[in-house]
Amino acid sequence: MTQPRFVLRTALLLALITPLMLGLAASCSPVRYIMMTANPHGAGPAAEPPLPGLSAGLEGWIQTRPQVAQSLSDTLFGAPLPAADVQVIERELIDPQAYHQSGVLERVSLSIALENGGQGAIELALITPRDAQGPVPVILIPSDCGLRAQLRRPDWPQSQNPVPGYCEPSGSALEDFASSFFGDYVVSPPLEQILRRGYAVAAWHESDIAPDRASVHDATLRALNLDPDAPDRPGVIGVWAWMMSRVADHLQTDSRIASDQLSVMGHSRRAKAALLAGARDERFGVVIAHQSGTGGASLHRDNLGEPLASITQNYPHWFAPAYATYADREDALPLDAHYLLAMIAPRSVLLGNGRRDVWSDPAGAWRAAEAASPVWSLYGEDGLMQDSLEEMNVTGRIAFHIRPATHGVRGEDWDAFLRFLDTQFGA
Repeated sequence: MTQPRFVLRTALLLALITPLMLGLAASCSPVRYIMMTANPHGAGPAAEPPLPGLSAGLEGWIQTRPQVAQSLSDTLFGAPLPAADVQVIERELIDPQAYHQSGVLERVSLSIALENGGQGAIELALITPRDAQGPVPVILIPSDCGLRAQLRRPDWPQSQNPVPGYCEPSGSALEDFASSFFGDYVVSPPLEQILRRGYAVAAWHESDIAPDRASVHDATLRALNLDPDAPDRPGVIGVWAWMMSRVADHLQTDSRIASDQLSVMGHSRRAKAALLAGARDERFGVVIAHQSGTGGASLHRDNLGEPLASITQNYPHWFAPAYATYADREDALPLDAHYLLAMIAPRSVLLGNGRRDVWSDPAGAWRAAEAASPVWSLYGEDGLMQDSLEEMNVTGRIAFHIRPATHGVRGEDWDAFLRFLDTQFGA
């Protein structure tokens, strides 16, 4: 009797749950998008408006580029933050044989003095390959959950800064669920693999200066001596991109780091910041933007992915105030994601995606890459060298990586990231 009862209970449960799931799929966009798969050919509307200046060749693009930068600031990200002086306040060796003797872990406390009188500080974790012979390339990776979680070091002091609600203590049931759904590396990268591949890692907690909370963004800007009511006030994406550049300021003073081989990696909202950092700071030779979505590498006008109205309502502090005025009228935008990508040329950018992450619109990111690719050609560089989303080609300065599953960071993602870095930096 036990087996028939189990089968009966299971059938009844499925009969109750199935209509509920179908209802959710019909009414809830994120659930519906999880059940969808990205178009394997990247089909959809062409990127609009066309990039300006290309008809006049490289000189025309170079002359137009400042106007594109200004339009990105006015429409999406807000004004760039002022220049700043970065100083080392304290340096501490944490572990000379970290990550199974693959790296040397240090803590570096940085003070940041903006030229407008604002102040900030970053606690940086710098991990260098233990057996390095000379300067090494470095990957900058910001953290959402704090350095203890990102470094997987219970001996690292717990951050007192705000963290998102999903940042649970290591070993919790929620962490296990997050790893199974979002991938093993959504919070912490595969540090030993990266170090043994010959790369240093620079990591910090974004909340050192700019927590990801709308309720405190005004206070963040005031601490930086910026006016939170200014029409061009930077969103938190812009502040995060500026922090990436301030970390680069320090790394260029460290003789163990190859100053001409700086790369930055971000996932999701931090991928938007990585793209902006690459667009504004030419020191970043490689940008890895994984699942950056709306406001990042994905186009607005194809009505796929996260709607502009949704992202600006849920995260009003991410962007410039003007961005929200284009909600439900994306066709009026004076630019789109291909403008942001083009600003990175002639340097390198990898766009990572998941087939079931339609909320981040992989097909829209593909078409943005196609539309931006001619700018690399103007510089005499190969841009996008792929014929489809599915076959990553790392020989061009733009590459597109897609794998199964949904939003998150998995081992196959990092395999693609490192393969791209090896090629672009000539490892």
